[in-house]
Amino acid sequence: LSVHTIVSFDFATSVIPGWHTTIFPPYFVAGAIFSGFAMVNTLLIVCRRIMGLEDYITVGHLEAMNKVIVLTGSIVGVAYLTELFMAWYSQVLYEQEAFNWRILGPYWWSYWAMMTCNVVSPQLFWFKKLRRNVPFTFIMSIVVNIGMWFERFVIIVTSLYRDYLPGSWTYYTPTWPEVGFYLGTFGLFFTCFFLFAKYFPVIAIAEIKFVLKTSGEAQKARMAVIDQKSTEEFVHEQMAHH
Repeated sequence: LSVHTIVSFDFATSVIPGWHTTIFPPYFVAGAIFSGFAMVNTLLIVCRRIMGLEDYITVGHLEAMNKVIVLTGSIVGVAYLTELFMAWYSQVLYEQEAFNWRILGPYWWSYWAMMTCNVVSPQLFWFKKLRRNVPFTFIMSIVVNIGMWFERFVIIVTSLYRDYLPGSWTYYTPTWPEVGFYLGTFGLFFTCFFLFAKYFPVIAIAEIKFVLKTSGEAQKARMAVIDQKSTEEFVHEQMAHH
């Protein structure tokens, strides 16, 4: 969160239309929580299925995470609308034009993809049946991650491709080296993630000690013996121990 706050201050202290806004710090922090929970859901659901962790990572855990996603997604949506309101309320021509070009300009598709993925789609989690649906949760986590990628694209590209000088206006198209670097980040991340999952426990042992103690095979065998005893025998044994 501190990284996102510092980066957002770097944007907010600039004079570029679309960046010069004080809402960026809380907006970036909410977006970090929003996209972070979505990415955790993406990895969690896959690991849960492949490693057979359904007894430890339950649907209740996924539902709780989906509640956080719908909350932070709504906060991010309010931030988007606040940006539009402040551009209108400030009466600064450059700021207003920057947002007009975002919404209606050549990159309109990226702006509306961002709004759809980050604001509209998470609202489906208001329905409990969808919150507890594991395949739907997995799909939505990917949709949110795509939306957050579009958010970065909108912030960077749509603020720079039309600046104060009309002579420098252009249409940005990524080059092959840029695409290669971007795909390489996926390879680096998943390599580190798979190595960690192979050599380290994917669930903190300290957090499941109680679960193992109460639901392990030894405990189940002990409870089966107790269930076969009568109430009088059980009470007599307990009194003898005390």
